[in-house]
Amino acid sequence: MYIDAKIQGRIIEKKRRLDQHRPLSPSLLNKLRKEFMVEYTFDSNAIEGSTLTLHETRMVIEEGLTVQGRPLRDILAARNHPEAIEYVEGLAKAGGSLTEKDVLTLHKLIMEGVDEGAGRYREAGVRIAGALFSPPKSTEVPATMRSLLDWLDRNLEELSPVELAAVFHHRFVTVHPFAEGNGRTARLLMNLILMRNSYPFIVSVSRQDRDKYIRALREADQGNLNDFVNYIARCAERTLDIYLNTIEEQDVLTLSEASQMTSFSQEYLSLLARSGRLAAFKEGRNWLVSRNELERYLVEVKTRGKRS
Repeated sequence: MYIDAKIQGRIIEKKRRLDQHRPLSPSLLNKLRKEFMVEYTFDSNAIEGSTLTLHETRMVIEEGLTVQGRPLRDILAARNHPEAIEYVEGLAKAGGSLTEKDVLTLHKLIMEGVDEGAGRYREAGVRIAGALFSPPKSTEVPATMRSLLDWLDRNLEELSPVELAAVFHHRFVTVHPFAEGNGRTARLLMNLILMRNSYPFIVSVSRQDRDKYIRALREADQGNLNDFVNYIARCAERTLDIYLNTIEEQDVLTLSEASQMTSFSQEYLSLLARSGRLAAFKEGRNWLVSRNELERYLVEVKTRGKRS
């Protein structure tokens, strides 16, 4: 088991609470979906170096505008993402095994106009800066991808959905099947696995956490998958928190407000949030925590103190 037991327990409980509210209001789902669509597109492209701001990404997606002074490839990458996400949603609803054709189609949707190799495996060797491994030769990519997809089928019941999604993501980027767009494709396939397990739309890796995300991937390259799996788990928990906070209309506190209700400093609460011990989530640069989660953590601390 790669995932921290406490994080796993929180995710299971929050997923249970969310499932109790199903079927969710179509208007609420549509509102959240639109917000996550823009945020996810912005974050995923920014991690890969896109120059578009969040506002500009929204303009491209919702209004179809071209942003002056920005590279065309950045604009096309933003414009492509909604269709790619809709394709992932369709795969999630259809069920069945993930195929090479699915992967190639998804890559084509993401990278159309951005990379001339859209929808095709790379035809040359590649070196990943900072990585401690060498991806397979281009001639080995098709067979390696078939092996990876077979591994996914065989592990559907062996790992929890979050673990499976995170480990698949890491294995996919080590294959590096495309000349460009591997990270974007991996993150959407990760979401496909989560959606097929009834997780809500859509788990985003924040661009502000890019360095943390890359460090965790590098740790996974060396055989330590725990950090990466737990990082993805906290991303999934953030999505669950946003859905629950919206549906249940929970009070949401800044860490400054939370510190005034406890004996903990804002800095210590921030440390707890970054480590995943407190289920806080980021909105922009700010950490937020629901009043329910803060109270849960305080009860946990009190119970731990009684046992010691």
